[in-house]
Amino acid sequence: MPVLLLVRHGETAWNAEHRWQGHHDAPLNDIGTAEAQAVASRVALDRPAALYSSDLRRARETAEEVAQRAGLEPVFDARWREVDVGEWLGLTPEEVSARYPDGYRRWLAGGTGWSEGETYAQMAQRGLAGARDIVARHAGSEAPIVIVTHGGVIRALVLHILGLPLEARRFLGTGPTSTITEVDARAADWRLRSFNDSGHRPRS
Repeated sequence: MPVLLLVRHGETAWNAEHRWQGHHDAPLNDIGTAEAQAVASRVALDRPAALYSSDLRRARETAEEVAQRAGLEPVFDARWREVDVGEWLGLTPEEVSARYPDGYRRWLAGGTGWSEGETYAQMAQRGLAGARDIVARHAGSEAPIVIVTHGGVIRALVLHILGLPLEARRFLGTGPTSTITEVDARAADWRLRSFNDSGHRPRS
């Protein structure tokens, strides 16, 4: 069984503005491109055996940097997308709290605040299915597998490994963009090695 390196994509303009991004197909901004290059250089040191990625542009562009440095061909899969935030797309927390106060309170309590889109449970289910497929496909790999994805998916997988409910995601925090979370999947009970490692990120 392999070790999984879960890479969060680099920064976009909406990340910088604290807007809900969901399935929005935003490109990386200049900071995000520098972050993608830095995280790519970091994971390439581990000589990964394969590279998977969300098909959203911010993840694709990050994965392409990894592919260039690690000499791998990325495999894009919609199961690695961020949660679909429905009617909250493009809004800031202040805008959401004003327009959808009941939903915002549900979200603050750890639930799904929007009524359209998908639930956190649905997102977690597809992400976990994607992870299990990759682990099974690379069962004999001695080298790690890189997965470029989004903060929501990473937290959902971490909570599953820790045996915590999805509502506990509020206590984990998303962390900065371009971080690395390492999961040891070599045993039946997967182990969390690190969460939101940011030591490689460019210094401002």
